[in-house]
Amino acid sequence: MNQIKLRCIRIILFLLNIIFLPVIGFSQENYQPKLEVDKQKSDCDNFILKRLSDSEPNSNELGTLFLDLFNSKSNLPDTSYWKLCEYANNTWSQHFKHVNGYENVKVENGYLKLSITKKEGRYLNAGIRTKMGFANNTRLEVKARLTKQVRGGFPAIWQMPINGKSWPRSGEIDLMEWVQGTPNQIYQTVHTYFINGEDGSAGVTNPTPNVRFDVTQDHIYAADRTNEAIVFYIDGVETWRYENMNLENEDIQLQFPFTKFDFDIILNYSLGGLLNGNNTWPGQINDGDLPGEMWIDWVRVSNLESKK
Repeated sequence: MNQIKLRCIRIILFLLNIIFLPVIGFSQENYQPKLEVDKQKSDCDNFILKRLSDSEPNSNELGTLFLDLFNSKSNLPDTSYWKLCEYANNTWSQHFKHVNGYENVKVENGYLKLSITKKEGRYLNAGIRTKMGFANNTRLEVKARLTKQVRGGFPAIWQMPINGKSWPRSGEIDLMEWVQGTPNQIYQTVHTYFINGEDGSAGVTNPTPNVRFDVTQDHIYAADRTNEAIVFYIDGVETWRYENMNLENEDIQLQFPFTKFDFDIILNYSLGGLLNGNNTWPGQINDGDLPGEMWIDWVRVSNLESKK
């Protein structure tokens, strides 16, 4: 117990030192300390670093439709809201095939932790998605980070339509994707039939991304879905928007299908490698980087109408 107290005191003194550095002549622009939470540290460490970060959302805040802080005593996400992602023969879900229940998904110390691993020669993904969808004119916000970069890893925070038409006719919204080919940026992407056509997969993404982005730091990824546009944000700053062109033949072109369906929330950390003998976008998996984790601090959906 004395060792835990001593560790706590050291962390507090370290944080106070960061706060007062500008006063003694250091430039905040040149001194940007990196606080990392190692999963091997004590519960005391995790508690202090989490609580001294940005405050968590309040369920009583006007317009809040859904909020999960992952603060429950159970090691499982709330099964009344969440279900496990399932296997399919595609890039992001092929390695769910041999996952045993919640073996790579757990709630711990106020975080949802999604792990990618290799066991008995098999690669294993982690992921959950909501059982329900959310209507138009809503904002999704997710605070998350990776514990480290994993070559071949494919973390994603995204939304898909409930009971939509065959992909991509009803749209797809990707708030965050990361791949090893561009390790210092993330992708915020929209997929529609208008963009992709029958066989395309690239979608349209932020044309001017931050190419010095650190995905291992806490960030709040967000997207608004309205009649006018899909608007993307990182840490409260708009990054880009995909606008509704209001085409006369929209029913055929399907340029903006996002108002016609409720959209769910998907949180997954997957692995790439080969699919049906072909290379995938996440690239070759480096076993030496495994295991890796994505930590989700909280998820919130709010009604945009109440924010006006």
